Amino acid sequence: MVNSGGHFLTRMAGLFFCCLTPAVVAAAEQSSDTGLLLVRDGVPATNIVIAAEASRAARFAAAELQYHVELIAGARLPIVNDTAAVTGVRILVGESKATQALGLRSTDFGPQEYLIRFLPDTLVLMGRDKPDREPFDYADPKTFPGKFDEQASCYAVYDFLERYCDIRWYLPTELGMACPRQGMLSVRGTDIRRAPAMKYRELNRVHDVPADLTDESGPRLDRREGLLFAYRMRLMGGEQYACNHAFYGYYRRFVKDHPEWFAKGYDADLPEDRSFAMKKRGGFDHNGYPMKYYPNMCYTDEGFIQQVIASARHFFDTGQALGGEPARGDYFGLGPMDSSGKDKFCKCPDCQALLHDEPPCKKWRKQHFFFDDLASDYIFSFVNKVARGVRKTHPGKYVTMFAYHQTYYPPTREPLEPNVAITFCMHAQLRPVPAMNRAITELLDRWDKLSPNQPKYLWLYFHRPGRVNPFFPGFMAHHMVKQMQEYHRRGFLGIFAEPAYIRIKEKGHAGRGPNANLLEIYLAYKLADDPTLDGNKLIDEFFTRFYGAAAKPMQALYEAIERVYCDPANYTFATNYFGYQTPEIAWARLGTEERMAEFAPLMAQAKEAAVTETEKKRVALFEKSIWERMKAGRAEYLASTSRK
Repeated sequence: MVNSGGHFLTRMAGLFFCCLTPAVVAAAEQSSDTGLLLVRDGVPATNIVIAAEASRAARFAAAELQYHVELIAGARLPIVNDTAAVTGVRILVGESKATQALGLRSTDFGPQEYLIRFLPDTLVLMGRDKPDREPFDYADPKTFPGKFDEQASCYAVYDFLERYCDIRWYLPTELGMACPRQGMLSVRGTDIRRAPAMKYRELNRVHDVPADLTDESGPRLDRREGLLFAYRMRLMGGEQYACNHAFYGYYRRFVKDHPEWFAKGYDADLPEDRSFAMKKRGGFDHNGYPMKYYPNMCYTDEGFIQQVIASARHFFDTGQALGGEPARGDYFGLGPMDSSGKDKFCKCPDCQALLHDEPPCKKWRKQHFFFDDLASDYIFSFVNKVARGVRKTHPGKYVTMFAYHQTYYPPTREPLEPNVAITFCMHAQLRPVPAMNRAITELLDRWDKLSPNQPKYLWLYFHRPGRVNPFFPGFMAHHMVKQMQEYHRRGFLGIFAEPAYIRIKEKGHAGRGPNANLLEIYLAYKLADDPTLDGNKLIDEFFTRFYGAAAKPMQALYEAIERVYCDPANYTFATNYFGYQTPEIAWARLGTEERMAEFAPLMAQAKEAAVTETEKKRVALFEKSIWERMKAGRAEYLASTSRK
């Protein structure tokens, strides 16, 4: 596999500074017709200028710009600092004396805001950056800007490369990059000053993919390559936000000294030696959760409530969570334990008085769903108490809770405090299934009606219809475009997504499948960043740019599968079917013999149409990760039915 910048690393290690005299700085002729000339006949016609003591984000952004321009045009633009005498065209990356002379400083920009500005002899690419002067080495990912560090100059470079240099990043490494190759590079355009629309953007296990980029269990991709992809997709540098299950660590910390803080009525489920709880990995899953879920907390116990308030205040004072709480930036998570079947809620009289005998949603919702609001009034009463305690000492800070499981819908007995942010856990990949779409629409409408002013964040599931497996593919790119329009319309502020996972066969193997929902994930994050983009155009250009000569049959194949998966007529067999596939649904209802016979020639045409080695490799990724799995899944289903 070709590495992004791999054959340049020995030349690019270090700080990327060089000071040039005027005699060796090439001046370029400019005209209004050609715009700013960056490379002519494979020779640099400009310099990248950064401050003598540039921020780490600016140095990283300059290195990324240098690498991509060399990839496009074969010319390595010099990176010089602002003490050098430079004539001709300049590309100013990050704040420097040169940008200050133009009245532009990093601190003048808002969070994540950046600027692309075209001047007669200057291109400005800068934004709000963390003033971090730590050592930087492009070859060493440990020296890259931090995950949540301000790095908007990087955003300016990436946006410039997409808009004006025609680059796209669909997968890690150069194999996943659509990049034109040409001897001359000239750019022109209008000024752009903006920030991403959704300020929080995070993809679970974004760089945890197999080195061969298939959806097969295998060794992980080099960490640097995976991280570069995350930076290029602007999944770094966003708002710090956290919401998750919060109290598993309380077993380790408090179960021995404060048993009254834990749910009553479940003594048999607790470890005999309570000091043992959460100390060892044995019996726990990869997230550190007990394999047999422990009971929840006593959410009415005043001592427990005060401890949670104290923990939140400690975090907001110090930036340090005391032990296991999901907390970042201005947010402190309060989610109950996860569940297996029914949640194990406290059986004390005070807690039971707040729990409903039946979920209130049964009285109003039209679409049954397996999540409900049995515990919404109970849990959100606790959340409100913590929120009020936090607001007394830390106005402007938030506690977070999720719309999930038995707290799916808003409470009805008391309104939520204004400093409660809500994360909505929704099956994005399953929304083409009518019942799931109805359920999610009712969920969103209910929150808009009863609690319209809470800050809202997305937790989108893309790991269904199942893990990366021989089920029918959940292709739904055009539906994803409509979803993102809806999420923006409803005012969501950020996005976290769970992708399709791989069944890991060996320790150290990767856990995320990069192909199963490649296009859907790409669209979600591009449109989270910029909702003004034409999502359907992004779909069309994906096939053209990624598959080249094989674009037509590959798009026809994808959209043929998509039509089947997204056709409501294929789900009329049950009013409460939510999209979780079984082999019967996958291969007797969706991937039928007739449809597989329709798909097969398109796959063959794509293989035959691919011309370049890159095109052939990309088609092969689809064939191995999608098509071969489909054939294997159907064959296995037919074999199992023949044995009955």
